[in-house]
Amino acid sequence: MEKTWEYVWNRLFDERTCMFYNYLVGHAPDAATAYLPKPELIGLVIPNPGGYGTGMEDCMINAGLMMDGVVARYEVTGDEQMREYAAKIYRGMELCATVSHKKGFLPRGVSPADCRSHYTDTSRDQYTNWFYAAHRLYYSPLANETQKASIRRILTAMAEKMETEVIPENHWNFLREDGEIGLVGQMWGDVAPHEFFRLPMLYLLTWKTTGDEHWHDMYMRYRDEAIAGTLKFVPLSGATYVGLQLQYSVRLVYDLDEDPAVREICLKFMQTMTKPYEDMIVDWVNRLMTPQGTEWLEIQYGNWETSRFRYAGCKGGKGYFIPEPSNFREHQTYYPLRAVGEGISVAALCPGWRISDRSLDLLCRMADFVNYDKHCTCAPIALIEAYWLARKSRL
Repeated sequence: MEKTWEYVWNRLFDERTCMFYNYLVGHAPDAATAYLPKPELIGLVIPNPGGYGTGMEDCMINAGLMMDGVVARYEVTGDEQMREYAAKIYRGMELCATVSHKKGFLPRGVSPADCRSHYTDTSRDQYTNWFYAAHRLYYSPLANETQKASIRRILTAMAEKMETEVIPENHWNFLREDGEIGLVGQMWGDVAPHEFFRLPMLYLLTWKTTGDEHWHDMYMRYRDEAIAGTLKFVPLSGATYVGLQLQYSVRLVYDLDEDPAVREICLKFMQTMTKPYEDMIVDWVNRLMTPQGTEWLEIQYGNWETSRFRYAGCKGGKGYFIPEPSNFREHQTYYPLRAVGEGISVAALCPGWRISDRSLDLLCRMADFVNYDKHCTCAPIALIEAYWLARKSRL
């Protein structure tokens, strides 16, 4: 697990922006950032408004996973070094949340070339992981008063953006930076069960951190319907990151809602998620720890400029041309490994659930199996979060 930790911080993290980027193109020290789109291309929203396929499209998702892992590592070990690691992650989160001229807009990532350039579209997933990371840091001993004040300001800006934009006239979408509806910004209305708590979790967190009763009223406006919608979720119905982001939102509500009945509903729901997700990692580990799995885990990424593209439609006057690196070969090296960590994290996020000896052993063996001299993705971040949440669950 220390090798995993070193790989993530030494190869994927960039000190200029304090963000973790998606993959390595080659093995040079700057392989995670050297081939990112130049600022002038980003300004022209090339190759697409979300920066999909470029290597800088999931920086805030990565920050959420890693912040949870760092806070959990501190909770398990008391290691004061985690304070500086958490501070680094938050510097990236703060930059990403304040770089835009539009208050409350959270890009997917920021270019380290100028620490300013970013794409104009984002997603509810980026916001969800930002919310949960802010929650974890704010209520941990690792946060200082300056960071807490920053979190309160940013949450208020985000909540104000959502209150203004997530309305029936916008089909319950928050807007891109350019004021148009984007690709993955629907926060309410006809959303899937795993998405119902994304909006109310923000209002709840903003209320609890700022004390502003307006955000309590906004939370209560959505809470009960969100609970009913969430309870329709079927475990394992979708990718593991779907389950993890759902568990983040339910855990935040469990932690902060003051109604015992609501907390009990949240706890029982999280309990239904534990065994299915913990058990599913056996299949993924068995697939990956094979000669075929070795080939998958060592697939090399190429420069986004040489990727194939497919047209994914037009939104808000912008065409979305999505790169498909090597016709999705790279997905074999990313999603299965990520799933191993995410499955354990879903279970470990449930209060009172103890990750089994078998699962912890499988997780450690999986991390040990990865050759970090040849692996190229940010999937190991999920292994770090899973390991420390698992260790915490066993205290």
